[in-house]
Amino acid sequence: MSKDSAVEIEQTADKVSEAFFDFPSLTLEEEWGGSKRMPKRRKSNYKMPEKTYWHIYSLQTLNSEKFVKVVDKILKREYILIK
Repeated sequence: MSKDSAVEIEQTADKVSEAFFDFPSLTLEEEWGGSKRMPKRRKSNYKMPEKTYWHIYSLQTLNSEKFVKVVDKILKREYILIK
């Protein structure tokens, strides 16, 4: 059988000398490691591909001019109609 031993811990307070320092005030940029700026966003020349597959319900939301153009291309079999 083992006996439980009680350990007493003495807390000793370290004496810290107090001193006052006058640090120069840092700007936010200096605090975070310099004034490095984020690179500007580059505008990509990506152009969305032409929509070739049309659903019946998406045709209902088009204005009349766009509807006529899309239906005309569907009849010419340039676009595909999805049911």
